[in-house]
Amino acid sequence: MNSQDFLTLNLVGAGAFVVWYLLSRGGNKNPTRLDMNAKDSAPPLINPEPAESIAQEVVPVAVSRPVVHPDLAGRRQKNLNVIFSYNSHTWDAYEVLGVPAGASISMVTEAYQTQIRRCDKESVEFFETAYKAILNKT
Repeated sequence: MNSQDFLTLNLVGAGAFVVWYLLSRGGNKNPTRLDMNAKDSAPPLINPEPAESIAQEVVPVAVSRPVVHPDLAGRRQKNLNVIFSYNSHTWDAYEVLGVPAGASISMVTEAYQTQIRRCDKESVEFFETAYKAILNKT
């Protein structure tokens, strides 16, 4: 038996399997019809309450201000994030370099140098812009 006979025999066997599979799937199988009038088969809620009683129990809540330490009263909150624009998108410089917001300059410089070593030449400008944004902010 040569390779061409072997290939022909396998193709015939595969074709016979496909025909058998298609014929053995059964005859006329109609899709399941959706009965919109059927009773709901979902289990009931544990403590079902009528919608009217829920609506009546809504009580307005006064909005309270966050508690501020007495030493910090009157000071403005400092935003630790540094946002910069690159290619018409806004980015958080600390997030780009992979350091926590408000990290020290030495930590930022180390992260910047690591990113520059790892990235491709096209991304160097992006990381450099993030690094310069942090340096300008401090």
